[in-house]
Amino acid sequence: MTTIPDPLCPVCGDRCARVKYTSRTEAPLDARMTTDRYGAFGRIVRCLNCGVEYRHPRPSDEEVRRSYSEMRDDDYLRESDSRHINAHLSLRAIKRCVSEGSLLDVGCSTGFLLDAARPDFQVRGIELSAWAAEQARKKLGLTVDAVGWEKAAFPPASFDVVCFVDVLEHLADPAGALNWASGLLRPGGILYLVTPDAGSLSARLMGRFWWGYRPAHLVYFSRRTLSELVERSGLRVEKTRSYGRLFPYGYWLSRLQDYPTPIRALARAAVALLGGPDKVAYINTRDSIEICARKPAQLK
Repeated sequence: MTTIPDPLCPVCGDRCARVKYTSRTEAPLDARMTTDRYGAFGRIVRCLNCGVEYRHPRPSDEEVRRSYSEMRDDDYLRESDSRHINAHLSLRAIKRCVSEGSLLDVGCSTGFLLDAARPDFQVRGIELSAWAAEQARKKLGLTVDAVGWEKAAFPPASFDVVCFVDVLEHLADPAGALNWASGLLRPGGILYLVTPDAGSLSARLMGRFWWGYRPAHLVYFSRRTLSELVERSGLRVEKTRSYGRLFPYGYWLSRLQDYPTPIRALARAAVALLGGPDKVAYINTRDSIEICARKPAQLK
């Protein structure tokens, strides 16, 4: 591995890192949730102090804000049935820790998790995409503000649950975002996180072809590095496990577009044997992390 100058880790601020992967090409930032553009991530480095992986150099803050605020993704809505089910899978994990109260979903997209949670919680969302926030407000009647976490104005200790589902890896300052979320939680409240697992077996086996390495992802965590970051924000990790999703086989095949030809061919053959592209399946490749972390009760 090659040492690079002045990398500045977005988690610990250390300036000592080594190159892990360099892609042959570098694609423009693609903020769509359904993008199948993997690879073309530029350069990924690993911090030698905390172990977090991150893109370096990363897009400018202005480019990131513009890409997300202007993003629209009609394919995402066409998968609404599966995404509603996946939202209920997340809600089930949340309710094992907190069964009622107020819930904030950060980067809530078109509001599937908020919609699933509102029978049990008072829900609120923030979402940078003006299109997605409008979809959540008009189609589902949800309260969603089209802002990033840095500009969201909520009083301290105002939520029982704060969620980041497939969001943390997109943030230039994940440590700052988690410190902010910790401040929003009431004592006993829960932080719910889902993010790709760069330390998983499949990530190690796939190397630079792993689906998690994509242009829109800025930071990559393992179970260890994510747990350490969450604990540093003043929360106590209670549950960590792999996170699976339910989609038609055709969706899973579409995610393999940029994978090597032998892998795509094997997957197509397997789908044909299992019932075709329209058949729905829950698949857990064990390369996404789900964490529930609790804010300690105040000492009397």
